[in-house]
Amino acid sequence: MNYYVVHLPISLRQEYHYRCEQSLAEGTRVLVSFNRRDMIGICGKACSSPPDLKVRFKPVLEVLDARPVLSSRLLRLAEWMASYYQCSVGSACFAMLPAWLTPDIDAEVRWLGSEIPDEYARLHGLLSDGEFHKVSELRKALKGVPVLRLVETGEEAGYLELKRKLSAKDKPKILNYIKLLQQEPALDNLPARQKEAMQIILAKGEDLPLAELAQDFSWSVFKALAKKGLISIYPRKIERSFFRYDGSSARKNITLNGEQTQAVDEISSHQGGFHAHLLYGITGSGKTEVYISMIRRYLREGKGVIFLIPEIALTPQMVERFQAEFGEVLAISHSQLSDRQRLYQWRKICRGECRIVIGARSAVFAPMPNLGLIVVDEEHEQSYKQDNNPRYNGRDLAVMRAKLEGAQIILGSATPSLESWHNHALGKYALHRLNSRPLDYALPEVGIIDLCDVPREQLLSDELLQAISTRLERKEQVILFQNRRGFSSFIQCLKCGELVKCGNCEISMYYHRDQEQMQCHYCGLTLPSPRKCPHCGSFIFSYGAPGTQKVEQVLRVYFPNARILRLDSDSARKPDSHKNMYKRMKNKEVDILLGTQMISKGLDFPGVTLVGIINADISLNVPDFRSAERTFQLITQVAGRSGRGDKAGEVLIQTYNPRHYAIRHASRQDFPSFAQEELSYRQRMNYPPYYRLARILYLCADEALLTAEMSALAQRLQGFEDGYPDQSVFLLGPAPAPLTKVRNNYRYHLIIKLRNTSTIPALLQAIQQIYKLPRAITEQIDVDPLSLM
Repeated sequence: MNYYVVHLPISLRQEYHYRCEQSLAEGTRVLVSFNRRDMIGICGKACSSPPDLKVRFKPVLEVLDARPVLSSRLLRLAEWMASYYQCSVGSACFAMLPAWLTPDIDAEVRWLGSEIPDEYARLHGLLSDGEFHKVSELRKALKGVPVLRLVETGEEAGYLELKRKLSAKDKPKILNYIKLLQQEPALDNLPARQKEAMQIILAKGEDLPLAELAQDFSWSVFKALAKKGLISIYPRKIERSFFRYDGSSARKNITLNGEQTQAVDEISSHQGGFHAHLLYGITGSGKTEVYISMIRRYLREGKGVIFLIPEIALTPQMVERFQAEFGEVLAISHSQLSDRQRLYQWRKICRGECRIVIGARSAVFAPMPNLGLIVVDEEHEQSYKQDNNPRYNGRDLAVMRAKLEGAQIILGSATPSLESWHNHALGKYALHRLNSRPLDYALPEVGIIDLCDVPREQLLSDELLQAISTRLERKEQVILFQNRRGFSSFIQCLKCGELVKCGNCEISMYYHRDQEQMQCHYCGLTLPSPRKCPHCGSFIFSYGAPGTQKVEQVLRVYFPNARILRLDSDSARKPDSHKNMYKRMKNKEVDILLGTQMISKGLDFPGVTLVGIINADISLNVPDFRSAERTFQLITQVAGRSGRGDKAGEVLIQTYNPRHYAIRHASRQDFPSFAQEELSYRQRMNYPPYYRLARILYLCADEALLTAEMSALAQRLQGFEDGYPDQSVFLLGPAPAPLTKVRNNYRYHLIIKLRNTSTIPALLQAIQQIYKLPRAITEQIDVDPLSLM
């Protein structure tokens, strides 16, 4: 008998052992019974002897894979994730796999076709009626038969049809199609519009989507033709296609300049083993060319490459460029793929058919054989941080994976995170600088406008309005940045002073004028915008800080003939919104692009000669120690969109804090000076990167219970820091979180500062063991949090 650790997708962080008569490979999926229900797990390490002879171990019910779905190195990465980020190994393992590799035990299946391979004979015996049967019932009836594995392989081979619980993206589209019923119909007696429609249908000669003609003809035309027996209208299932950018872009033949060549030579001198490189280059300095040169070198050696970008939907030109350079060896992972498509891509990567994977943070888990290089572009971006369990940082995980795989890693940014910059100072990362733009393109001129000198009701200063008008006259493009969506941040009654608040979160709701509704940006609750105050009945309101909708309204008043495009999470809900924006900007069909941080990265439009930052203080006023760093990064990144062609660029920054060091340094794109000043503050206050942070968030629907338990926990934690010498540990709290109620849960948090990274797991476990909280209180552990809100 063999005994194995099985990693289950549950939050409990402990090992579970099962027995199996056959020998299992580490990393294969197995079906086991846990807590009276069947569950898919990942087979871990084998035990040399039974863990405890007095215990009766449950058997492995079924083995689903002939070969492992997770390599030994990915399993080691999952174990590191579990230890560092305080999650279960099973949670980490299943974060690495496509959702379709977790079979739905309650799904239904039926047999298709007439071919019956020998290994499916017993299964076919129960499916011979052609009806759907539950997989769970088949498993009960066929003891000893690997039903789940046969269902998976049978569906892939086309023997079976599996009815799953599909996500919206996996469900096929249902489109109405027109079928011609008469090949030579008499058209003379038809009304003009019906005759015209029939002529088009006859010209097509085959079934065609109704949508192709719906813009030119009303529904009544087709309904009348169907009544006359000339056509029929029927629904057809259409499989969703892969979201791809067109391949019309030609490969660019670009000669590297001196700085780029030096960076490539220095990085390639360490080729063939683990080494971390920080590529710091001002905006528009050609970091992508360095990446592509290094990728070509690794492809020539037969190695694989993982390329991480913050958000695939926001960088269409990066994908377009890579497809032009590398073609079919490229796999793309992004949020618009369905679960079925993710599985298809995953299998292609496993087979070595795709030697480059480009995607967002989850692409770090790509099962790339013979991995040689990982690139993390815009490594400072917050979107690399996962905000639910397991709460990993994709950038840090990429470094650890490169170390386990013996691969090189390049972290690139014009505004590196202070953690990465500090790692360079410690000698952990090699630094490479790109200090100039290719072709002698200059950085844009930057002007700072003090909003204290602008009338309060005036959203756009005279200087900015004049600059926009000048660009419109020259047929040049403008980008305006306002990092707040909606129309205004709140609505307040001027008579009684009450705000319209979210009942779930006790936070003021944003006003969205385009839909005349109030919206909570934390839980998503929407309410109709009030006509009168619900508290006092007054009709007079004050509106809060303006968002992108308000800015758009003002722009349309000042520039009625300008082609204005707003891009934020409200206007970009369609899957192709970012792609359409990119095409329209590229084709100069947009005069003014207005948006939130969505437009601050990945855009390279030579026609943009003016960038205006409406209010640079929005991120600066957030009560978080990283607010200055984020402000610097946002301003620098969005300012870098200007002047990227042969025309000189200009940036105008509107702010109430023109003398703040983050704004001063960002106006000069002087990251080293900003880093020096900000790091001096961080060191004095014992904040990252000199100390690591961990946060335990406590949530409970009962405010009184949470308050009482937090008071008791605070008493038990008194003197806890004394057990760690030389002020290596600091505890802040537990105290109410800045957002005290979200989604009907009250919130407290405990912030832990640690000098030594290796003590994080043991210290967090010690805190949890000091005081056992009631089940009504939920704990969420976040190591290296990027937000303390």
